[in-house]
Amino acid sequence: MTPRVLLAHGMSWSNIGRLAIAFRKAGFTVDAVAPARHPVHRMRSPSRTFKYRPTAAYDSIRNAVDASQPDLIVPCDDRVVGHLHRLHKDTSVARDRSDMRRIASLIETSLGSPSSYEIVTRRSSLAELAPLPDVHIPQTAHVDSVGHLLDWIQQYGLPAVLKLDGSSGGWDVVMIRTTREVVPSLLKVRLHKIAMRRMKSLLFGGDVEPFFVASSFSSGGVCVQSYVSGRLANCAVACWQGDVLASTAVEVLQRSSDFGVATVVRRVKGEPMIAAARSITKHLQLSGFFGFDFVLDQCKPQANLIEINPRATQINHFPSYDSPDLPSALFGAICNKEVLSSSDRWSTDEVALFPNEWNRDPASEWLSKAIHDVPFEEPELVRYFAHSRSISQIISSKISAFR
Repeated sequence: MTPRVLLAHGMSWSNIGRLAIAFRKAGFTVDAVAPARHPVHRMRSPSRTFKYRPTAAYDSIRNAVDASQPDLIVPCDDRVVGHLHRLHKDTSVARDRSDMRRIASLIETSLGSPSSYEIVTRRSSLAELAPLPDVHIPQTAHVDSVGHLLDWIQQYGLPAVLKLDGSSGGWDVVMIRTTREVVPSLLKVRLHKIAMRRMKSLLFGGDVEPFFVASSFSSGGVCVQSYVSGRLANCAVACWQGDVLASTAVEVLQRSSDFGVATVVRRVKGEPMIAAARSITKHLQLSGFFGFDFVLDQCKPQANLIEINPRATQINHFPSYDSPDLPSALFGAICNKEVLSSSDRWSTDEVALFPNEWNRDPASEWLSKAIHDVPFEEPELVRYFAHSRSISQIISSKISAFR
């Protein structure tokens, strides 16, 4: 019987579309839940799609799970992770009903042990993982007051970075370089927790969800982390009951901004990153897709873990060097069958991520020398994320050639 995956997304990112293609190629029947305007509803790769309603986000996820009856759920953003954690809690309480037991079990199958849920969503929890083998973590702590932050700085020094739980793409990350910046920096992050953060989501992303679930967007914790200089890098893994089945790793060559998303990456074997991911995956008994962000230290031969993403990231569809691609690895785990290493090989390791690098700079030199990671097999996805006229013209010609 063909396994079914439900891809769940509450934002307007492109990764759910890329994953729909990858999971279909791996052998899954693909369902997806996403906002009504997302192009995944017009793509060929999903068999069925369901509408994610920002005014009733939690109910949208629950209804999609009920309708899809999947074998696996893959969250594609942090909001959906939060909704799935809440759904697990609600269904765990009502395990006297068989349908509730099935949903709770499905979420555990998809995300891993419930004991890991708070750890992977709270950035200050990274400190708890520091004693694990192969794991190196900068000094990290929860911050609840200016006095607490000043005491931490006195002990560990500057520069440091303030981060807000539940944010992504570099939003709500503030660098502190001097003690004079402590109070305004903490105030800035705290203001982002409330009305300013919700207003920014609306103005820059047309995102109304924060106004309807305000509590989840104002309760995120603030953490401080020692700044580590070095090369940014990350890895993504497919894991099953505490074992890493497949992985892919990259170093970041270009970003949209100082703390923004990667736009150009270089594929690497990333052994130190993968070793840390394996150690954490085993300790927390994780399942599904997870991403790990690192800084590769300039002074020491080690990868410093700065963040865990308990969801799919933008490199999950990449081929691996010596293992199956990530969706195929999960297909093998669910079907209990061996999956061979990926036969998909790329001509170069430098990759311009779609649509990030085109949107950052349509004249970027990377677009002429790196792999163009454009999903031409799904024209609706490509057209939706091609914002400039010049890019749209290029895409139209490429789509015609692809057909």
